[in-house]
Amino acid sequence: MKKLVPLFAIILCIFFSACNDDNGSIGLDLLGEELGNRFTDSTEIVAYTVREDSISTKNLLNNVIGYVNDPIFGSTKAGVAAQFLLSGNSVDFGDSPILDSIVLSLKYTGFYGDTMSPVTIRVHELSEKLESSKEYYHNSEVAYKPENLTDGNYTLYPRPNTPVLLDTAIKESHFRIPLSESFGYHFLDNKEMMRDAATFANFFYGLYIVAEQTSGIGNLTYINLTSSLSGIQIYYTKNNKKHLYTLVTSSTGVRFNTFEHNFSHGDASFLAQVIDTPADTTLGTEKLYVQAGGGVTTKIAFPSIKEKLGGKQLVINKAELVITNIDNDNFFTEPAKLRVSGVAPSGKLVYIPDDAVYTSENYYGGIYDAEKREYRIRITKYIQQLLLNDEYQNHIYLKVSGAGIRGNRLILSGTNPTTNPDSRLRLEISYTQY
Repeated sequence: MKKLVPLFAIILCIFFSACNDDNGSIGLDLLGEELGNRFTDSTEIVAYTVREDSISTKNLLNNVIGYVNDPIFGSTKAGVAAQFLLSGNSVDFGDSPILDSIVLSLKYTGFYGDTMSPVTIRVHELSEKLESSKEYYHNSEVAYKPENLTDGNYTLYPRPNTPVLLDTAIKESHFRIPLSESFGYHFLDNKEMMRDAATFANFFYGLYIVAEQTSGIGNLTYINLTSSLSGIQIYYTKNNKKHLYTLVTSSTGVRFNTFEHNFSHGDASFLAQVIDTPADTTLGTEKLYVQAGGGVTTKIAFPSIKEKLGGKQLVINKAELVITNIDNDNFFTEPAKLRVSGVAPSGKLVYIPDDAVYTSENYYGGIYDAEKREYRIRITKYIQQLLLNDEYQNHIYLKVSGAGIRGNRLILSGTNPTTNPDSRLRLEISYTQY
């Protein structure tokens, strides 16, 4: 005689990963029709802007230098501290080498802001050794010598799409900062300090590359320090022959980004949330703000979700954050992608299980839809676990994807009841109840 499988056992099976389909959604196409009813719920949430905690910027693929004046968010200054290494041991500059020039070459990867608004760049020698065992954050401080190594003030106009003619060869887009003659002879006259990597690391700590304040809009330039086009290039003459030796960065070297945000230059409504008064944590605010580089983030809370859905026998089919962009600035463009961070019981920020780090981008979303002016981020698994246990705290943080290496910011429609209902930040949940 056949044994009947209890309904409770079927429901338990649904909750476990063995019953999940490939994209993480619960497989209820058939069971939902047989066992229960489907519902869609636009759940109440509360969101407001908070200052970003320290974010790690150590050894990122790309880095940022520059200065921008944003009429809403205030000013941002970005700099890079980087260790440079020998490109080969036993460097032989010969006897009495002659320095022809020394150049800091940096590979472009993009920009943010106004390319017609120049930014002045300073280059300083580090007086503090960067440690591979130490963590570095966007607000970490590093000691450097006061002397500016640029051969005069270097003015940067980002041209990331313009090839460079170098020694009769056309190279990919990069920019070249001439450095002082004395800095060049610092290496030529101390060749014994360049005999091996360990000796050199205790002789030259690296550079701090940073922008000066600008009166215009300014810009942030994205660079790749590990590119073959990046490095300190020493051009010299030995025995009447021209030579080139390059000090390089690599995956074994240490580098990190610094960001300094001055919110006091920002818009009044923005300042009201981040500086002047505490945010409305009960109803949320009309506008929300997100900024890369350790600026500000949006905190999204779900104060009533467990009360509303936690006591029911249900399975979440899909949970999606719908986020509307309400600003469109030609210079300060919206981020291409957003992501959210969950909060562990300890208070540590963690990836949520829906994150594209673990699942496909097509599933997770977060990509900006320019036509609808919105982002959609799937947080199905997070909501499932939030209702089932206490693995996460009852709120998440909205961030720019790649926040440590970007300059983008975003102004969003909030959750306060005075906000336009058609654009209000919301959580759309479809679920099956049994």
